[in-house]
Amino acid sequence: MKDCLFCQIAGDKSKLVWENAIAAAFPDINPKAPVHVLLVPKKHIESLDHLEDPTLGGQLLEAVAACARSLGIGGGYRVQINVGRTGGQIIDHLHIHIMGGQRFRD
Repeated sequence: MKDCLFCQIAGDKSKLVWENAIAAAFPDINPKAPVHVLLVPKKHIESLDHLEDPTLGGQLLEAVAACARSLGIGGGYRVQINVGRTGGQIIDHLHIHIMGGQRFRD
């Protein structure tokens, strides 16, 4: 989708910290941890509620783990998905927060 900010960022290799065939990751502009990236599917999907392909869902979770390992936080990180405006989703493109580099509390 041409006017989607996350689609544009995912297509700009200079902004990416990790990518594979189905997903790309880039730094969050308002980090909540020393390592905080957003992992997005390269295919535009509005939110988790719009993810209809269970295979892609599994691939995205595998991508989360691979990205975390590549960033040096494998084995200890937080994953968060916000859905819809009331759930805290600001951009209408499914994105997964991967946060690490610190000890998390409840």
